[in-house]
Amino acid sequence: MDLQVSEVTLVALLLGTVRAAGFILTAPPFNNKAIPSSVKGALATMLGLVVMPDLAETMPVVTASFLLVSVVTELAVGAALGFIVQLLFTAVQTAGDILDVTGGFSLQPAYDPLAMTMNSTIGRLHYLLATTLLFTSGAHLVLVRGFVLSYRGLPLGGGLPTDQLADVLITSFSMMFLAALQIAGPLVAVLLLSDVALGILSRAAPAMQLFNLNFPVKILVVLVLLGLTFPLLPPALSTLIEAATRAMLSLSSG
Repeated sequence: MDLQVSEVTLVALLLGTVRAAGFILTAPPFNNKAIPSSVKGALATMLGLVVMPDLAETMPVVTASFLLVSVVTELAVGAALGFIVQLLFTAVQTAGDILDVTGGFSLQPAYDPLAMTMNSTIGRLHYLLATTLLFTSGAHLVLVRGFVLSYRGLPLGGGLPTDQLADVLITSFSMMFLAALQIAGPLVAVLLLSDVALGILSRAAPAMQLFNLNFPVKILVVLVLLGLTFPLLPPALSTLIEAATRAMLSLSSG
C-alpha cells in the first residue's frame, strides 16, 4: 500500500506539535518533572495530530526560511501560553509560601524529590493539592481546550504578538499576587492576632514566659486553619483556571 502525505500536512503537524511541546513544558500540571519526557512528547504529538487538519487548510506557502522561523516562533508562542497558565496557577503555592513565612515553617525547608529542589512545606502542599484538584475536577481539559483554540487567534506563521503578550503578562502577575493575598490574607491576620494575644499575655504575666510557646502555638493555628480553609481552594482554583483560559484566548495576531 502506497501511503502519501502532502508536504503541507507534514509541516502543519510539525508546527502544531512544536507549539504544543512549548506549552506542555511550561504549563502546569504537564510540566511536572514526575511526568516522563516520553509521555510529554506523546501528548504534544497527539495535540498536533488533533489540530493538524485545520492547520493544513490555512497553511501559507512553505519555504525553508518560513519553516525555520516558524519552528522558533511556535515554540515561543507555546512557552508563552504555558507561562501565563503557570503564573496564575502559582498563586496557590505563593499563598502557601506566605503562610510558611508567617507561620515559621520556612525556617526548615524540605527537599522535594518531584521538583528536585528545596521547597517550603505549606507552599508545596498547596501546589500538590492544586494539581490533584486540577486532574480530579477535569480542569486540565479546560486548559487543553483553551490551548487548542489559541491556534485560531494565533495562526501558524502569524508571529508573536509582543504588545498583547506584555499586557497579558502584567495582568497575570497582578492577578497572581492578588489571588495569593486573598487566599492567605485571612490566615495571616489570624496569626498576627495570635502574636498580639501572646504579647499581651506575656506582659500581663511575665513569669509564664509565653513567648517560648510562640512557635508551637503558631504551628497549631496554621494546621487548624489549613484544615478549615482547604474546602475554599477548589472555587479559587476554578477562578484562576478560567482567568488563565481567558488570557490565552485574548492573544491574537490580528
